Amino acid sequence: MDNLPYIRSSKESIAQYALNLKEKTFKEVLLNDPNITDEDRDAVFQYYNNPRSKGSLGQLIEKHFFFYDINSKSEADFNEAGVELKVTPYTVKSNGDLRAKERLVLTIINYMKDYEEEDFLKSHVYEKCALMLLIYYLYEPNKERLDYFINYIKLFQLPKEDLEIIKNDYKIIIDKIKSGRAEEISEGDTNYLGACTKGANANSLREQPFSNKKAMQRAFCLKNSYMSYILNHYIVNKTEEYESVIKDANILKEKTLEQYIISKLEPYYNQEIEFLKHKFDIPYQVSNKSFTYLLAKGMLEVVNEKIEEFEKANIKIKAIRLRPDGMPKESMSFPTFKYTEIVKENWLDSELYETFSTTKYLFIVYQYTDNDILIFKKAMFWNVPEKDLNTEIKRVWEDTIERIKNNQYDNLPKISESSILHVRPHARNAQDTYPTLDGKQAIKKCFWLNASYIKQQIGGE
Repeated sequence: MDNLPYIRSSKESIAQYALNLKEKTFKEVLLNDPNITDEDRDAVFQYYNNPRSKGSLGQLIEKHFFFYDINSKSEADFNEAGVELKVTPYTVKSNGDLRAKERLVLTIINYMKDYEEEDFLKSHVYEKCALMLLIYYLYEPNKERLDYFINYIKLFQLPKEDLEIIKNDYKIIIDKIKSGRAEEISEGDTNYLGACTKGANANSLREQPFSNKKAMQRAFCLKNSYMSYILNHYIVNKTEEYESVIKDANILKEKTLEQYIISKLEPYYNQEIEFLKHKFDIPYQVSNKSFTYLLAKGMLEVVNEKIEEFEKANIKIKAIRLRPDGMPKESMSFPTFKYTEIVKENWLDSELYETFSTTKYLFIVYQYTDNDILIFKKAMFWNVPEKDLNTEIKRVWEDTIERIKNNQYDNLPKISESSILHVRPHARNAQDTYPTLDGKQAIKKCFWLNASYIKQQIGGE
């Protein structure tokens, strides 16, 4: 189109024009495109409605609303204004909370080149996220794609308080490439800026510069949890629940987020839990699920319901209770899976892979003394190593699915069958069940990380 309805060199003009999308469906965008003839309209609708087609909803907005040709150039979409266009879905949970449906992919990681730029602010990925026009649409599973509504539009710049954390995330990814360990990169390594898998399957491998081992193709992304925070905090302006651990952004020029958090927890090491319980006025016993979170909030001097950095980074707090000999009292459980759903998954899109690849854990480690007194032993950050995730954990997951398909619900992988992971019941009682593939019911089960594996990961023998 020769005469565009906005000025490509003006970010203000682009953002103002984009507001015309608010409360419109993607179908309405196509109907308003004067370049689509009546003869072509049905074919265009069919093309964008098909989730397996190459025509993404982002491309629809580029071509049929902003009227510019789709290309694979590396610079920002509106290069003259320094604006990158990002069209991304969100969902509404049953309690009314808004959540980003997925991470925001920025650009493919070029292992052979990207390591050359150590300064995030000079990197190619920063060009793709320094200033973004975010267009959020509501994903509704029972609707056709073209009937999704666009509800939120915002010209968004990365906040200064997040930049230091993102810079460190970038450094972690680049350092792994430079050390010849690109195959070990995991999205769980970092906080806000991630390195997600990007390819058809686990065989989408790429060469790396400092090792002969091939690494899975990955892309720089803003994590799902971070995109959810952006939506709620910066766009919808829902701020009352969150409180930051970092009271002064300058702290992050001297310490990483993880280093600062551990430094806040260290003064309480070797304190008796009963003492800490009274100090922070925690109304629960240590066995209560809320106890460890409230204890962490107390030590981190957070009053509000949610810890801002933990929400942004998908950091989950997990309690580990050790016997006097250093062995965890129990294995670590994760959410139950539905037998009829898990068999439909493939590994890279599975709930287990998503959980283990994107989550960073803050372990709060308690230990019983010989006198049966529980003390706060230490705290540490941990995420599932990529070498374990795509080997033994994947094998147990695949074995689980195979046995479910064969209706072997009482013969899922046991703790004796793997050094890392097993499956066992996680239910309130024998009547707490899920439907099975053969039309019956079986007690709810979940994956558990073995206690011996947890001991090894926290520094035990």
